[in-house]
Amino acid sequence: MSAIEDLRGWAVVISLSFIGWEALSLWNPRFIPDPAGVVIYLLSTDPRELLGNMAITISNSTQGFFLGSLLGIGLICLSYFSDLLRSSIRVLNTVVQSISVLVWTIIFVMVFGVLSFIPSVLVTAMVVLPVVLSNLITSMEAVDEKLLDLTFLLGASRKDELVDVILPSSLPYLASAARVGYGLALRISVVAEAFGSSGGIGFMIVHCYNLMDPKGVFAWSLFLVVLMIFVDKLVFKPLERYAMRWKL
Repeated sequence: MSAIEDLRGWAVVISLSFIGWEALSLWNPRFIPDPAGVVIYLLSTDPRELLGNMAITISNSTQGFFLGSLLGIGLICLSYFSDLLRSSIRVLNTVVQSISVLVWTIIFVMVFGVLSFIPSVLVTAMVVLPVVLSNLITSMEAVDEKLLDLTFLLGASRKDELVDVILPSSLPYLASAARVGYGLALRISVVAEAFGSSGGIGFMIVHCYNLMDPKGVFAWSLFLVVLMIFVDKLVFKPLERYAMRWKL
């Protein structure tokens, strides 16, 4: 897709979104503020408040993302040396995917307290983990058997196969998992912040809700959407494109 087509697509989506939003605000102005009013509210918010809460959310999301990613990569590396471990990790992946975000959030909030940042980080990690595991499991199954046969003929050990063949060929899958996983990390960390945190975008959304401030709820939600789009387009999309160079 060319850059011009991409821009046209964004223009259509944004236009339709704001038209629909405007229609809903006319239908129920009490609870759904108009887009212009929300944008003005957001622009009038103290930049230090915006940046401070954004920093908290990014910090929670990034820590959870890296924790879940490193745990997933570590488990995949271990699974390569044992068929039993490989089967167990597949089962673990299914179990973790089956546990609701709400369950993780409540458990971690009970354990670490309402004002701690740890629940947001751990909940995010538990959501990112199965995304990374699923993609890496797929990447291992997609490795060209001829390459593995060649490394065997050359006398390579299992460790050499993992380091020189499996992990490099997994980079495109890992990059795709990172793009999806970090998007989930941002969304999920906000949910965790809403349940238990002393700051962050999720905390501010719930704070405005408790104050019966619909413009605040929509403004902070819009801020989150814009943040997620910028992170995806400026960081993870170029990273994914670069990692595709290793796709076999």
